[in-house]
Amino acid sequence: MHGRSDAPICDPAFLADGGAMAVLLRAHDWDSTPLGALFAWPESLTTLVGVMFGANRPTFILWGPERRLLYNDLYAEILGDRHPAALGRDCLAVWGGVGAGLAPLVDRAYAGRPVHTAEGEPLLHGDGGADAARVALSLVPVRDTAGRVTGLVGTCTAIAGQAAAARRPRETEASRRDNEERQSFLLDLSDTLRPLTASAEIVAVASRRLGERVGASRVFYAEIAGSLMKVEREYVRGVGSIVGEHSLAAFGPDLLAAYRDGTVVAVEDVAADPRFSEAARAGLGSREVAAFVDVVLFRGAEWVSLLAVQSAVPRAWTTAEGNLIRDVGERVKAAIERARAEAALRKSEEHLAAIFAGASVGLSEVDAAGRFLRVNTELCRILGRPAEALLRLGVADVTDPADRAPSAAALARALETDRDVTLDKRYLRPDGSAIWASSSIRRLDDADGRLKSLLIVTADLSRRKEAETRLAESERRLQDLNETLELQVSERTAERNLFATIVERTDIMVMAADLDYNILAINKANADEFARIYGVRPKVGDNMLDLLADQPEHQAQVRAVWGRGLAGEEITLVEAFGDAGRARPSYEISFRTLRDARGARTGCYQFVMDVTERLRGQAELAQAQEALRQSQKLEAVGQLTGGVAHDFNNLLTIIRSSADFLRRPDLPEVRKRRYLDAVSETVERAAKLTGQLLAFARRQALKPEVFDVGQRVRAIADMLDTLTGARVQVVTEVPEATCLVRADVSQFETALVNMAVNARDAMDGEGTLTLRVTCGAALPAIRGHAGSRKPFAAVSLIDTGTGIPPEQIGRIFEPFFTTKEVGKGTGLGLSQVFGFAKQSGGDVDVRSTLAAGTAFTLYLPEVASEERPAGDRLQDALAPLGSGQRVLVVEDNVGVGQFATQILEDLGYRPTWAANAEEALEELGRAGNRFDLVFSDVVMPGMGGVALAQELRRRAPQVPVVLTSGYSHVLAQSDAHDFTLLHKPYSAEQLGRILHRALDPRRKAGALADPS
Repeated sequence: MHGRSDAPICDPAFLADGGAMAVLLRAHDWDSTPLGALFAWPESLTTLVGVMFGANRPTFILWGPERRLLYNDLYAEILGDRHPAALGRDCLAVWGGVGAGLAPLVDRAYAGRPVHTAEGEPLLHGDGGADAARVALSLVPVRDTAGRVTGLVGTCTAIAGQAAAARRPRETEASRRDNEERQSFLLDLSDTLRPLTASAEIVAVASRRLGERVGASRVFYAEIAGSLMKVEREYVRGVGSIVGEHSLAAFGPDLLAAYRDGTVVAVEDVAADPRFSEAARAGLGSREVAAFVDVVLFRGAEWVSLLAVQSAVPRAWTTAEGNLIRDVGERVKAAIERARAEAALRKSEEHLAAIFAGASVGLSEVDAAGRFLRVNTELCRILGRPAEALLRLGVADVTDPADRAPSAAALARALETDRDVTLDKRYLRPDGSAIWASSSIRRLDDADGRLKSLLIVTADLSRRKEAETRLAESERRLQDLNETLELQVSERTAERNLFATIVERTDIMVMAADLDYNILAINKANADEFARIYGVRPKVGDNMLDLLADQPEHQAQVRAVWGRGLAGEEITLVEAFGDAGRARPSYEISFRTLRDARGARTGCYQFVMDVTERLRGQAELAQAQEALRQSQKLEAVGQLTGGVAHDFNNLLTIIRSSADFLRRPDLPEVRKRRYLDAVSETVERAAKLTGQLLAFARRQALKPEVFDVGQRVRAIADMLDTLTGARVQVVTEVPEATCLVRADVSQFETALVNMAVNARDAMDGEGTLTLRVTCGAALPAIRGHAGSRKPFAAVSLIDTGTGIPPEQIGRIFEPFFTTKEVGKGTGLGLSQVFGFAKQSGGDVDVRSTLAAGTAFTLYLPEVASEERPAGDRLQDALAPLGSGQRVLVVEDNVGVGQFATQILEDLGYRPTWAANAEEALEELGRAGNRFDLVFSDVVMPGMGGVALAQELRRRAPQVPVVLTSGYSHVLAQSDAHDFTLLHKPYSAEQLGRILHRALDPRRKAGALADPS
């Protein structure tokens, strides 16, 4: 997320014949203008610049709507002292006084019509003096592919003034000789400076050459930093050295103003020049400076350096000498910047080589025939071959035969276009196995546009089914490569271009830093993203922490994350970065360590991918899944309520019809008894239905007790003989050893009956039903639930029926799901088994084979043998009558309360009814002696029945409490809390028996089982 250096590395071809103007054009700060970086200029503009530099007459270019001025050396002479400040400015502003007269001509040419001024109508141009050069002007429009005018090409034919015409015969020959000598000197100097790599050496050579050329006493090149001028090397002849730092304030305000206004400042006699103060004259005199020419060198609007030519005696400086000194200064500045850029590039390329070798994708360079020229470590891993073996092969040699044709076609397309060509194909490994990979191929050209090689980026797709999203992202990431890195040193960067191009053109963000957080290498994608999220654009050499000094929160985050990588951790993490006011995306960041030739850590580098959309998609998927689960829950609730309503409506139909017939006064006694029995049986069926529902929901109030599973299975096997019919053989396999569990006996027996009924129906009433008991069995993992190594009693019912289709096994425990005909099953039998097993701490498993049979296995946790099995339950009998005992009835439902009170009166008790627990406590008083027994509902507004019973146990422990409920979540979670429980609906006989037992002083000590 940090930027690349924008220092020039090589001269573009279109500057080859540009002379002094080519040097100025290259050194100019174009990034701050609408034209943008020199290397990003459109091809149409660079072509025109090359033509302009080759012209033998004054030629200039006006580009863009801002009319930016570019020109050659001959036009620079016409501009006079307006050069070089005119470069890149609006032409009308440069032309000054004549701009108003030229503006209509420029507008006409920008409108698309060529303009040519006749020689008989010369136009004043240049410096605007009375004897200034006159020119005949031609302006030709330049159009883009859409036909729009993007600029103008102008040429000038000079027409001399009267005084100039008189002087021309005398000046032309001398001027020509001076110009030839100056150009020869400058070309020789450029050739001498080009191979030099140290800035001090460049300054020394240029200073000596220039000093000898103009006969100077001292020549030096100084770099400007703030208010100081630093001189490192100089040429001296007959005077002392001034190497060191000097304050610019010593020049005085007038001279400093002159430096800012122009690039060349000439002083012929310091002692007589009024711009110097006495202190400035004294300072210059102490340095033996009597005359000098200073050339101020700018980068854009910034004053960066100074070339000074000094004389120990006063002297007059010619214009040719000033121009020569200015041109030498530009060449020295450009040579120093080139040398420094080459040094920085060499260092950066060392890090780029490490990044190439450690890239997380396979990288290779192949020639036009498809033979490997260079490969990285990841590609060797993907293909299962060492680099030495791959460099002896071609792409076709490692491609699966079925994919060789499309692979060759992709290579051919890549050779014909500058766009990426992507395909998925299989590569062959040495062991004969194939591996899927995605390859992105791009043509790489040299600076002259000739084919150099093909770059192939290969991503491993061996886990394609598990990573479809990541694959798509990888293909997008590696498909679009950015513009070629053209900042390179000619003839010496063929190998280094590969590494720089790979890193620069990928949209994976890459950056390397040293141990002090200084940026060593960075690609464009990283720099663009850094600028987008932090508002500041980095470049090579910047310190990350300094860039974020005014953003302490983000600085701390960058320090923490990069600190781990710089400490040697090779990690991959996902984290959000950036200023929330701009953008704060999430990134997947991988750090790898940089080491020198000795293996010592020198820094680290990162690969960064924006995963914001991927994380957002994952969150949206989770939300959609949750919505689906809720929908499924609602569908299940709808199915459940529909089934309940259907069965209860059937039962209510029987009750209502019977009640209507019972109201008839003339109904015979036999039919009356039949209708009463129908009502009673229907109530029992309704109670069984609600019990099955509660069992499935695991909300029934169980009455767990310890019993021997084998004993109960033997007992129920006799009943199953009658239930299943004579054609079904019931076989029991029960161990002799005792196998104890703690569960509700009634529900256990019901579960076995329900499974047996299903087995009978599956066998169509004929076959073998095996009841098998296994003790000490481990609970296996069932339907995705974890198993247990604790001992379980396993009760299996195995039939020889038709079996269950595989697509239905997952639904057999759903409420109201049945494969039986309408009216032959509620679909709640197996739901009761499932709910009972779960609520008892166990589970139920099913194994089935079509046409062979089904095995249901009920798992219940075993208990220690110290727990004694429960005795047999009391058999039903007629309810005994009371003898006037006082019973407090607590019931919030008016109808039930009145009915219970009436039953108790008929049974011989003296009932008192309280509508809630609070009223009951007031009736009982502090001592609780008014009543012999409390009969309370469990679910009531305010204080519930269990809480009431616990309070009574604290106040009056001698008063027995009997609870009654059809359902309570409290009872479902922890049974009856040691209180006697009567299930609703109950009969008068059941109520009478349980009250009689609760009032029996011999049985008060223990909780009583429900006799129902």
